[in-house]
Amino acid sequence: MEKRLKIFLVDDNETFREAIKQYLEIELNCDIVGEAENGKQFLETYEMLLADIVLMDIQMPEIDGISATKQWCILNPHTKVIAVTLFTEKAYLLPLIEAGFKGCVFKSDFFNEILKAIEAVRYGKLFFSANMQID
Repeated sequence: MEKRLKIFLVDDNETFREAIKQYLEIELNCDIVGEAENGKQFLETYEMLLADIVLMDIQMPEIDGISATKQWCILNPHTKVIAVTLFTEKAYLLPLIEAGFKGCVFKSDFFNEILKAIEAVRYGKLFFSANMQID
């Protein structure tokens, strides 16, 4: 039997964070080991050390998700971080990869794609939504 996946959530939208928390716990049988409302809080908490995967918004106050992930991955290069964002432009792809993200799911597609993203990233693959716009 596989152990329950431990997830850390970082998003400044409390309503969205609560919705995905319930979905991950109830539907996907994951444990939420911590939450933060911005990158600064994420970098200051120890609970992120318990996580198998971090779900990180990229636009937040104080420290954005790209900067927080870049800082975190310098010290912890094996961290598995998936961006959860509203930004669908392909221009974000390279900065996300360079920062250390292993995947990206759009908030509009979250409930349809997060399981595929988690499974890919969990087993060492990358997952970036095929719906990224080429503008």
